[in-house]
Amino acid sequence: MYAVQMKSYGDVNVLVDAEISLPALKPKQVLIKQHAVAIDPYDVKFRAGLKGREKPTPLVAGSSVAGEIVKVGNEVTKFQIGQRVAASPHLRSYAECVAVGQSQVARIPQNVTYQQAAACALGVQTAYQLVYDNMELTETDRVLVHGGAGSVGFAAIQFIRQHKVADIYTTASKLGADFLKDFDEKLHIIDYRNEDFRQKVSQVDKIIDTVGGQTLSNSLTILAPDGKLFSTVSDAADPRVQLFFLKSNGNKLEAVLNQVASEELVVRIAQVAPFNAANLRKFHQIKHVVGKLVLSFEK
Repeated sequence: MYAVQMKSYGDVNVLVDAEISLPALKPKQVLIKQHAVAIDPYDVKFRAGLKGREKPTPLVAGSSVAGEIVKVGNEVTKFQIGQRVAASPHLRSYAECVAVGQSQVARIPQNVTYQQAAACALGVQTAYQLVYDNMELTETDRVLVHGGAGSVGFAAIQFIRQHKVADIYTTASKLGADFLKDFDEKLHIIDYRNEDFRQKVSQVDKIIDTVGGQTLSNSLTILAPDGKLFSTVSDAADPRVQLFFLKSNGNKLEAVLNQVASEELVVRIAQVAPFNAANLRKFHQIKHVVGKLVLSFEK
């Protein structure tokens, strides 16, 4: 089958066209014929070796699956051939077919596109688990979301709004800030290129950090003594900080996709192009885009 293989860690030129064998299916896996795959910041960092270099190369990277089941393992009980599904496996998704364990797989509602489902698989699922399973929000909470125009940040803002908290602050750059202003005029938007969030926010109860480094350190100066900071990128000695990792879960992803179907959740797609190595290399280099970059397997 056709895939884009990562021949080593490095710049985008390590991504090359390849013909590889179909994956062997384990008893509790389903084989999914890909229709769309999203490009996530994790994928870019992984290719560059910023997430470690333990995995031997060449390999097939990619973290989002959206397609149709074409084969099921002999111990699969939840799914059948022909169903439209999505998932976020660790690697393997830059290929025509992907084998995924049934526990990670979510059904795609009829009125949700493959492109939308791929865009939700990693970043939006991360935001959902962060907000619903970890943050324990109350109506008196004041919340700060760093990177509000990014995949995790934008979804997190929407999930936080569903909890009717007291205030939501978010940092964004100019394009992202303009987008967020149009999306929700009640958001407190801080342009991080020109403004210091510490001068705009006196104290908050909960923080989502998708940046790390100095941003995380600075955030602790405005976090309430009994507050919590959830970071998707780095840890700290402060007991108020919790490093969060996504545990890919089909039921959680299905809840996300149901919100897309009911229009409770907005998913923005910035650009779509055919799946091939050249377009993947191009999308891996695009920065400061508002919305997801998606590659389509449709002919």
